[in-house]
Amino acid sequence: MICVARQCGVELPAAASDSGRRAHLIGAGGAGMRSLAEVLGGDGWRLTGSDAAAGRASAWSGRVAPSAGIDRSIDLVIHSDAVPADDRQRAEATALDVPTMSYPVALGRLLAARRGLAVAGTHGKSTTAAMLARILESAGADPSFIFGAEYQDATPGGRRGQGEWMIAEACEYRENFRHLRPEMAVLLGIEADHFDYYHSWAQLEGAFTRLLATLPRGGRLLFAADCARARRVARAAGCASESFGLGTSGEADWQAEVERVTAGRHRFAVRRGGRVLGRIELAVPGRHNVVNALAAIAAAHHVGASWRAIRHGLAGFGGLRRRLETVVDRRHLAVIDDYAHLPTEVAASLATVRQMYPGRRVWCIFQPHQASRTAHLLDELATSLQNADKLVVAEIFRAREKAARPGEVRAADLAQRAAGLGAAVVDAHTVDEIRATLDRALQAGDVVVTLGAGDIGNLAHGIAQGI
Repeated sequence: MICVARQCGVELPAAASDSGRRAHLIGAGGAGMRSLAEVLGGDGWRLTGSDAAAGRASAWSGRVAPSAGIDRSIDLVIHSDAVPADDRQRAEATALDVPTMSYPVALGRLLAARRGLAVAGTHGKSTTAAMLARILESAGADPSFIFGAEYQDATPGGRRGQGEWMIAEACEYRENFRHLRPEMAVLLGIEADHFDYYHSWAQLEGAFTRLLATLPRGGRLLFAADCARARRVARAAGCASESFGLGTSGEADWQAEVERVTAGRHRFAVRRGGRVLGRIELAVPGRHNVVNALAAIAAAHHVGASWRAIRHGLAGFGGLRRRLETVVDRRHLAVIDDYAHLPTEVAASLATVRQMYPGRRVWCIFQPHQASRTAHLLDELATSLQNADKLVVAEIFRAREKAARPGEVRAADLAQRAAGLGAAVVDAHTVDEIRATLDRALQAGDVVVTLGAGDIGNLAHGIAQGI
């Protein structure tokens, strides 16, 4: 059920009478908003939506009908956190006295109506939440879930289940997860990010500390043993806590010991308290996904999933779109698309691609995400991009940022910094330049990996269509 309220505090009817009620979503094409629509639609809401980004309507949830207007027949307006306060439709809703709330607030209300399980951290939130959802589905728990991606089989990243648990991706941007009051939390690790909001490590760690402090005394925290900051903020939790990590993590309560790697896919043993509970063989590649899976295993165990359900759920997890997604896999060309945009993620993705295609030439097309992030992480990004035979740095995807200012960091600056460290950089930055370069220089057997949180994935699918 969902229980929502006017921002002024006047309550609206709860889900038992929500059938036929109308909600309008502003920014309906966003990944989180699409997942939210699936849950609202499952609760009986009739949904309309709009999105300023051209061509996004085709990416909306099928539950949302495009509409550009607000009228008094609408019971609730929910806007993406990216929609500014001066947005025309938000102003229309205010003028008509239609209740409004942001996506983070709506997510908090949804989670409050169930037993909430939040997945937080800088990397891996969507994947870990999706793995956990698959496990609980295999266990017959029929969970609800919301995370900011879609499964590679086109299953939405949101679902209204009939079970008592709800899994939510907890985003740290603007401390949006402050609206969540979960019963259980997974903390995957904390690294520097969102430099337009967080200006110090103390501010960033403080946000996570406040999230964990909301866990109830009878709740549970699972945190990454390999991350010193995660260990530090975990002390804020006033409930039982356990750590997880690879077998090299010392005294982690939950450990994964890798036994075999085949084309980037890992088989590993799971230990808890020194005892082997069983072995897992992942269908998705990447050493980082071993840690994501271990976090999901630990959480599922405490929810009550059997080992059989855990093994079956992870065996059926084929990955998420834009998370090492194989767009094309042929002998003469492979194309991989990945959301990686932070240095740790970029390095992990390129290392995984090397494991997936040993001995083949790898082209990396990297699209920096936001000028502020690129400026802060210029050296780290340049280092993370070294594991490619050919490197192309696309123009910066500015996301929430305004037009570039004189002297601001550019894609060429990152390319130059990477070249100075030894990368074989190709001088191409616009999409047209990159396409022309690939048309001219690709050889049989090459692997192209597109990396970035912006629209660079369109290039990967364009390459595939041109084969």
